[in-house]
Amino acid sequence: MVGLVLVSHSRKLASALVDFLGQVAPAQLPVAIAAGVGEERSDFGTDAIEIMQAIQTVYSEDGVLVLMDLGSAVLSAGMALELLPPEMRNKIRFCPAPLVEGAIAAAVQIGLGSDLDTICQEANTALEPKRQHMAQEAPAPAVIPSEAIAPTESITLTLKNLHGLHARPAAQFVRTAAQFKAEISVRNLTTGKGPVSARSLNALATLGAIEQHEIQISASGPEAAQALSALKTLVEANFGEAPAGEPPSPLNFPAETSAGRTGGIPVSEGVALAPLFRYEPALPPIPETPAQRPETEWKRLQEAIQHTAQAIEQRTRRLEQTIGKHQAAIFEAHLLILQDPGLSENARKRIFEQRENAAFAWNQAIQQAAQEYRHLPDAYLQARATDVEDVGRQVLFALTDARAAPSLPFETPVILYAPDLTPTETAQIDLKQVLGLITSGGGPTSHSAILARALGIPAIAGIGPLLENTPQGTLIGLDGSTGEVWIDPPASTLADLQTRRAEWLERRSRLQQYSQALAFTRDHHRIEIFANIGKGQDAQAAVENGAEGCGLLRTEFLFLTRQTAPGEEEQYQLLRPIYETLGTNRPITVRTLDVGGDKALPYLPMPQETNPFLGVRALRLSLAQPSLFLTQLRAILRAAAGFPCRIMFPMVADINEVRQAQDLLTQAHTELESGNIPHAWPVETGIMVEIPSAALLAHKLAQEVDFFSIGTNDLTQYTFAAERGNPALSHLADGLHPALLRLIDSTVQAAHAEDRWVGVCGEMAGDPEAVPVLIGLGVDELSLNPGGIPKIKALVRTLALYETQQLAQRALVECATAEEVRQLAREFLSHHQSAV
Repeated sequence: MVGLVLVSHSRKLASALVDFLGQVAPAQLPVAIAAGVGEERSDFGTDAIEIMQAIQTVYSEDGVLVLMDLGSAVLSAGMALELLPPEMRNKIRFCPAPLVEGAIAAAVQIGLGSDLDTICQEANTALEPKRQHMAQEAPAPAVIPSEAIAPTESITLTLKNLHGLHARPAAQFVRTAAQFKAEISVRNLTTGKGPVSARSLNALATLGAIEQHEIQISASGPEAAQALSALKTLVEANFGEAPAGEPPSPLNFPAETSAGRTGGIPVSEGVALAPLFRYEPALPPIPETPAQRPETEWKRLQEAIQHTAQAIEQRTRRLEQTIGKHQAAIFEAHLLILQDPGLSENARKRIFEQRENAAFAWNQAIQQAAQEYRHLPDAYLQARATDVEDVGRQVLFALTDARAAPSLPFETPVILYAPDLTPTETAQIDLKQVLGLITSGGGPTSHSAILARALGIPAIAGIGPLLENTPQGTLIGLDGSTGEVWIDPPASTLADLQTRRAEWLERRSRLQQYSQALAFTRDHHRIEIFANIGKGQDAQAAVENGAEGCGLLRTEFLFLTRQTAPGEEEQYQLLRPIYETLGTNRPITVRTLDVGGDKALPYLPMPQETNPFLGVRALRLSLAQPSLFLTQLRAILRAAAGFPCRIMFPMVADINEVRQAQDLLTQAHTELESGNIPHAWPVETGIMVEIPSAALLAHKLAQEVDFFSIGTNDLTQYTFAAERGNPALSHLADGLHPALLRLIDSTVQAAHAEDRWVGVCGEMAGDPEAVPVLIGLGVDELSLNPGGIPKIKALVRTLALYETQQLAQRALVECATAEEVRQLAREFLSHHQSAV
């Protein structure tokens, strides 16, 4: 018997229609609904996953008829169809008949045992009796001319970025393809592999498409041309990467040499000496019992995947604030692995067809995907199997209710050895006790290697199986600069390693100590170098690296990754240690809550917005939620008692927003004062200049505040109307574009005319090529991630103000593109360094 699926924006409508069908159709009518979204499906909308599940519940070899109410329901149904296996898709009919009349006609035909085509035809003519009764002529059938049917379009491109479609470029490719209403496939013309769906991260990666391979991208649908154009731009821009030579293969394991020493691949510099701790990731217990109710197991798997996705998103936000957005993008690829339709479809088929339980089916699907990576000819792509297993393990922990260790704690210092440490595990390492990392596989470009460098841990990869049988606690030495490893070194070697480690620690300490001095140019112009702080632990790193203060304290860490809003006392308790760590000589600039856009709060309902980045976010949200804002302002003022404090308002577009915010700040002060509660007052106030209107109004805004801090990331985004996370628009994300430099220039001039200072706290502040240009434009303060401070201070000390001013003027007058400015800056630095 043919199944019937009703797709509606309204749960109540669909349920009522099913009740009505019970009056005209047999009791055993196989009907299912997919309607509504949100809690208890009470909100209007449609869900592709629910549509897919509805189809599965009524599916048989006779097929399924799907009726839909509105246009967006058609889109959701189309997405659901893509999630179904090919053998099922051929027996699904999407019928354009009216929902109510069509459902009644279809139900009657299903009860008569008609075939799928007959049922669809009857449903399509369901309005005819009503038309005849109302004496209306039936409309002429809409015939689609053959020339209007969009043919498949194709382009052929050559991959020139290092490693081709590896995890991060593939993730960008999938995200870009998903933005268009088009069916897109990719074929590796060099190897003959494919075609595969452009929506599948794993399928793309397993094409084995590496540097210099030719790929063919084919698309059909209403936005096929736009999709191909965007993907062509992305590929030709090398996915934001620079072409380079191949790194050493991580699979060419070195042979052991004399004196217990062996060689590996240098990953992260530094010398370490400590007992061996051999780490082997353990999977939670995976039951082998068959699935009694496949529908329940499938739902459990989907919930576990969603839970894991939320955890990865939270981890990504934390790491973006500590090691930077580029390194944290590793975890964005993890999200796309989770969302890969091929992976979930493999698990789904195992659950429904082989009756495997969710954990067992998911583990089998993960292992199969990992093996596909390992069988690829390219060593770099082989290493991506670790990412698949990393993601798979997290879902298994969620499925089995087992808790993955939140960190890797060690009671004594160790050298940590693992077959191939995953990014998640690397991010959880206790730096106080782990002195070095060694992996048997991997290489300098593995994700764990990238994170190891970001975390400052000496590390070596590609050591092979030589430590597999080495007893726990064996003394190990390593030099991350040379790739050398010593197993139980003799006394003479041990003494040499201890000396080398001491020298390395001294060099690092000397660099940090040198960074404690203030930064002056050669002609004695002071440039303040401050730190961006994203959480409490960053404060100590800021002090150790020579930060002269905090130019941006992001307060989102107080509000994100939680289910309820933090109270005043809790915020105070978390902020106060940051002030105490930086002390009385290092000012702290606190940015008030900046959420919305890509950062949402689960406990703060916000209306659906077509473009959240242009909606109620940052200061706009704070002003719309005065109670939440006042609580934060009181906590900031209390935490700053006895310390230099500045408060900065984000995303200011209009002068009235500043005045409203300052009124609320004064109110917070008044409330604390009336309660005799110690707090900082008066405090300097400033704004983030990250919207063009603020830059254009700088001459007026400077009369309202004490300082400006230019957020170059968002200012670039809003100036070029190009969302900074969109890889197809990466060519518009460079803050050194002359258009942006002109906004910075006018902002600085307006501020200085009112005796106000200007800082930069975006990515440009830590970009060596941008620093001399910013100094030449008159920027007074640079605020960047703590780890980059010593390098930027050293650079500032080699510059002369008058030279940077000449550079900045040339950039403004002579250059028309960001690349021209960068080339000018490179020539300046090259000539300058050789002269110095």
